[in-house]
Amino acid sequence: MPAGATRVLTARGLTWPVGMGDRFTLSLRAYRWVAYAALLTLVLIVFSGAGVRLTGSGLGCPSWPDCSGTFVPELDTHVWIEYGNRLFSTLVGAACVAAGVLAYRVRPRRHDLLRPAALLAAGVIAQGLLGGLTVALHLSWQVVIAHYLLSMALLVAGAVLVWRVRHPPGAAPFGDRLLVVATRVLVVYGAVVIVAGTFATAAGPHAGGAGTGDVVERLDAWGAGTLRSLILLHGHMATAMGIVAVALWAVALHRRARRPLMEGLTAVCMLVAAQGILGLVQYHSALPAEIVWLHASLPAVLWTVLVWSWVAAGSLAAASEPEPAPARVTAA
Repeated sequence: MPAGATRVLTARGLTWPVGMGDRFTLSLRAYRWVAYAALLTLVLIVFSGAGVRLTGSGLGCPSWPDCSGTFVPELDTHVWIEYGNRLFSTLVGAACVAAGVLAYRVRPRRHDLLRPAALLAAGVIAQGLLGGLTVALHLSWQVVIAHYLLSMALLVAGAVLVWRVRHPPGAAPFGDRLLVVATRVLVVYGAVVIVAGTFATAAGPHAGGAGTGDVVERLDAWGAGTLRSLILLHGHMATAMGIVAVALWAVALHRRARRPLMEGLTAVCMLVAAQGILGLVQYHSALPAEIVWLHASLPAVLWTVLVWSWVAAGSLAAASEPEPAPARVTAA
């Protein structure tokens, strides 16, 4: 080996320079799996957290980060449902922090990955602290809503990160101005619908403390009619969203949108339809916990697909760029 040369170990896109002072790096292909893991766990933790609430296990462990003074709690169903969610949250945190740190070790360097990756790492730490505050404040509905919406914000970073690891930097898959603007309007309106849904849930009967006998304050802004009013508001808003989504899908099909956007809009239409069915079933069957759990968890998938549709539609800058003029052929 020549003087000053450094031995390097490589395996599956990972590189470990052996020389002293050298650093660990990994390929974009290897980092892609880290991004996938972060996004998948972020979706699953919404299902897990909703399960804690809908089983009435929200205060199964009344202290945080331990559980009643121990990290090996007693064998009780509600205790382990809540504590199991905390353990899974640790896995989510590890995946997101890994995505944030390892983005800086990707070679060749991809600067477009750094911001969403850093947001993942910082956001998941904030989410852990907010989860502890939720327990400390006895499942206050205001903090529970903030906890849920922060999960939605993390899904934005996760979805954008996965999109970017799958596409070269600066890639604009579609530049139709109408579709870009319409898709963004749909996504923003979808966010409003999801927020409205959190308030409807905050007024509902599933506060998270039923299994442990804890009485949790509910949203009661307009007295006995609060829940019905919020459900109707959320339901009508969601219906309008479904109509707009189908209309946008038809326009995109007519304008021959590229495959990523069509796939995203198709998934949005299907998920909004599924949510509508679940919403009607739960409303007319006195809000059974199992149906409410699905209805409260599926927005994680819907929101991820909405964000995916946003980035798949392209950018307004790309939409405004004129197409290159055809080359002029001159006779010899």
